Amino acid sequence: MSNQVFNKTNVFIALQYLSARKKQSFLATIGVLLGVTTFIVMINFMTGVNDFLDDAVFNGSPDIIVSKKTNTELENNSLVPSNYIENGERINMFLANHENVQSFAQQIISPAILISDTKQFPGSINGVFPDQEQTVVDLERRLIAGEGFSSLLNENTILLGISLAKRLEISVGDTIKMILPNGKNQALKVSGIFSFGITTIDNVRTYVSASTLRNLLGNENGITNIHIKLKDRNNVNLKEDLIKNIDTITTEDWKDSNKTIVIGNKVRDILTWSVSFALLLVAGFGIYNILNITVIQKRKDIAVLKTIGYSSNDIVFIFLIQSLIIGVLGAFFGGILGYVISYMISTTPLDTSDFIIVDTYPINFRMSYYILGFLFGVLTTIVSGYFPSRKASKVDPVTIIRGI
Repeated sequence: MSNQVFNKTNVFIALQYLSARKKQSFLATIGVLLGVTTFIVMINFMTGVNDFLDDAVFNGSPDIIVSKKTNTELENNSLVPSNYIENGERINMFLANHENVQSFAQQIISPAILISDTKQFPGSINGVFPDQEQTVVDLERRLIAGEGFSSLLNENTILLGISLAKRLEISVGDTIKMILPNGKNQALKVSGIFSFGITTIDNVRTYVSASTLRNLLGNENGITNIHIKLKDRNNVNLKEDLIKNIDTITTEDWKDSNKTIVIGNKVRDILTWSVSFALLLVAGFGIYNILNITVIQKRKDIAVLKTIGYSSNDIVFIFLIQSLIIGVLGAFFGGILGYVISYMISTTPLDTSDFIIVDTYPINFRMSYYILGFLFGVLTTIVSGYFPSRKASKVDPVTIIRGI
């Protein structure tokens, strides 16, 4: 008998064992299916939430913010305290030559009161240089109405977050009044409304031309902040490099300003991966128990197979084939069911009470998660089937036959 025919015989025997105990085989397959499904749904949902928050908060904000030291930090210096950054050109040259800087933009920020025909609210005005700012913030894809930074090239225009626009009861084309702390005021035309998806951002963020704000504040060259985007966001050593070279500034990175979100992401990641893998392991133990029972019930059959020439490796192969079939079927259909449930969740309306502006639950459909779930589901069943098969291969046929 050739090896090829012999292997086919082994597969045939494995299939017979599976079909002989259909209920147990079905339950084992369902166990893998549910484990893989839960893994995929949880990973898709939790990473979807993390990616949404990252995109709304981190991608819409600078990685590092440079500002002048506060009065307390300068109290032992002879410098005259002010909000304006000194040595601006020196900072610009340093950033332009730094290998980890992707882009940077200067800003002049001032408190102000915004007044519409019906409402008024205090806020913070970001005076920006449109050409610089659009390299740091991708505002175009966040526009709800109107134009983006290019509209600020026209004097006396303003861009508003959607939450603030709703509070002021205005839309694109309307005019609002801005009153600054020095008493000067200016009528501004709303040229665009945007949404970052987070109300705490959309409720306060505004953009006007830096030249407009400078003219009203009476400072033609002043800047209060420099926003920096890094090539490698996780490498924030630029902060220390800046302070070492220029001691009149202070810096804050995205981790410092978003500690709650960063910690929340880590906790969700740990919880998601732990629970998901635990479910797959539980499914694996279930398969182990089922195959172990099968080994016990098939001891007589195994003894007969060994007496007619089947080796221990053949016995191991037969039971591994069973676990592999269960794993592949369960993982495959688990991936399909996981996608279906994830898609249903992604189309489910989400009411966030205006805290987060999103229509449906954020879901991440990365193919790598489906591949990982499939592989882990199959490997779990193979490992779970290996130990019973090893046990089966060591059965002494003489002892079993004597007991018949």
